[in-house]
Amino acid sequence: MAKPGPGHKLRTCGGLLLGALGVAVVAAMAALLFIANIEPMENYENPSYPRFEGQYAPVNPQIGDGIKIVTWNIKFSQQIDEAIETLRNAPALQDADILLLQEMDEVGVQAIAEALDYNYVYFPASIHTEHGRNFGNAILSKWPISDAEKLILPRQNRFNKQKRIAVRAFVHIGPADVLTYSVHTETFWLGPEGRGEQVEALADTVTPDYDYAIIAGDFNTVTPISITSIEQRMAAHELVRLSKGAGYTVKMGQLRFTLDHIFGSDVPVLDRGVYRETTASDHYPLWVKVEQSHLAE
Repeated sequence: MAKPGPGHKLRTCGGLLLGALGVAVVAAMAALLFIANIEPMENYENPSYPRFEGQYAPVNPQIGDGIKIVTWNIKFSQQIDEAIETLRNAPALQDADILLLQEMDEVGVQAIAEALDYNYVYFPASIHTEHGRNFGNAILSKWPISDAEKLILPRQNRFNKQKRIAVRAFVHIGPADVLTYSVHTETFWLGPEGRGEQVEALADTVTPDYDYAIIAGDFNTVTPISITSIEQRMAAHELVRLSKGAGYTVKMGQLRFTLDHIFGSDVPVLDRGVYRETTASDHYPLWVKVEQSHLAE
């Protein structure tokens, strides 16, 4: 049998190279085709409208042995019945003092609030083209909520033109007025500079005259570097990652991502975690429990 010559090796390498380039070209064309067919979002530019709210909590709630904060991105507000059962029955999540939700519509928020006896305020950011319904963030609490507003974050998705928001309100836990944010920042499509601007816009509104603040939700941090960047920006405003060490909040095959975080004033954390025994969303609910005596001083 004849030994392959140099030309054979060159042809083989060339074939592999062309094959790899072909795959790359096909992938790039597919991505461009996907982007070209993205339908632009219809954003709600008015910071006051639409607004949805309700009161279902008991009039005189009791402060427990700590303040529990839960944040959960419930994908497209779809599996609401399962989400309610999870929030009702998982000891780590039940009876949260503050519940922050993202990717919600008004029907899903009201259903959760009514089923679990919460007060709530909800603002949509846009009408999502995936399902044609409202898409936004909510603050729920068994405590009174006041002075709610929608913060429209800077920049927008370069492809579907979607704008992101935070819902901000005061939650009155006993004698403490806790400045609370439910946040959903843009994905990696925006780039680190634009995403950094969104975080800065949030943190800049937490001025020193607020004693306690909670900023929590889906920050779409797909890399450790992006988490560190947000931590540094928050630290400049005397806010710490209360959920640090809780673990990943999204699982995709063998990949793990910590996309969701709870930041806040530097108060002692009693416990923290991620509840993963649910299929209600592609995100897992994240929770922290902080010492309540520091909020009651």
